[in-house]
Amino acid sequence: MAHLIKLEDYVSRYQSDLHRYPSQFTRMKKERWNYIKQEWEQLQSKDKSTLKINSDEDEFIEKEGNLFTLAVAKMKNWKSRKYNKEDIVVENEELNADLTIDELRKQFLDDLFHSQLRWASSSLLEESSLHPRYKKDTILRFFSQQLPDNFFLMYRPVFYIRNAPIELDIILITPNEVICLAVLDGDEHSVFEASSDRFWTEYVNQTRKKRISPLLALSRMNGVIQPILEEADIHVPIRKVVFTSNGMIDHRIGGTKTELIDHRNVEDWHQKLKKNPTPIKHQQLKIAEILLAQTHTMGFKRMQEDLADN
Repeated sequence: MAHLIKLEDYVSRYQSDLHRYPSQFTRMKKERWNYIKQEWEQLQSKDKSTLKINSDEDEFIEKEGNLFTLAVAKMKNWKSRKYNKEDIVVENEELNADLTIDELRKQFLDDLFHSQLRWASSSLLEESSLHPRYKKDTILRFFSQQLPDNFFLMYRPVFYIRNAPIELDIILITPNEVICLAVLDGDEHSVFEASSDRFWTEYVNQTRKKRISPLLALSRMNGVIQPILEEADIHVPIRKVVFTSNGMIDHRIGGTKTELIDHRNVEDWHQKLKKNPTPIKHQQLKIAEILLAQTHTMGFKRMQEDLADN
C-alpha cells in the first residue's frame, strides 16, 4: 500500500516525522496481517475438526448444554487486540471463519484504508475534519491500496504559493521519479477526445460534452513542483499522466509527452508500478519533505479524551 502522506489541506501524521512513520506503518501492516491470517487459519482448522464430530459426540454436547457451542462461537467472534496510540485502527473487528483467503485480504486492505485516512487527517496533537466522501472515493482507494509501500501519495494537496492556496490533483513520489496525475471522471462508456490543449470532448450515451483539458491541470502541477525542487537543487524526472480507469481516450494532439492511461492499458501500467523493487530512497524522502513543507494545512487541537484514545 502506498503511504498517503497528504490529503487536501488536512493535518498529516507524516508531516511531523516522515522518516519514522512510513517504516512504522509498513511494519504494523505486516504484523497485523500475519496475526489475522494466523487467527483465520486456526479457525479454519477448528471448523474442519468440528465437522468430524460423530453423532454420539453431538448427542453428548446437546445433553451437557451449550458450553462447547459457546467456546466455538467465541473463537469465531474474534475481537481485535487493543493497539497503542499510534497504531492501526481496525474497522471490522469480527473475524469470520467463512471468509476465503482473498476475502480476508480484501477486508484487511479495507481496514488499512480507513487507517490511512486517519493518519492523513490527524497527528498526535491535531486533527482535521475528514470529509465522508473520501471513505467512498474509488480513485483514492485504488492508489492507496494498489501501489507498493515504496510510493508516497499526495491526493488533492493544497500548496501555498505566493500567499495563495493552489489545489493540485494527484502526486506520486516514487524512488526514481515524481508522477503528476490528472484524473478524468467518466463512466465505462465515455470516450474522451483530446482535440486541443484547452478543451477536450467527452462522448457518452449519444451525448457530447465539452471538458476542460486535463493537460492544463498537469501544466499547473508541473509549474508548482518543478521550481520547488530546482530551488532545493533536486533534479528528478517529472512524469505527467492523464488517468481514467473506465473510459477511453482518443488522443489527437501531436508532440505531447503526456502519458495517457485508460481502460485499455490501465492494468499493464498498474503492474509496472507494482513491480518497482527499489526501496525508499533518501532523496525520495527529501522530495516528500520539501513538498510537504510547501503545502497548506488546516487543523485544530485534539480534545484531551481523544488524545487518551489515540
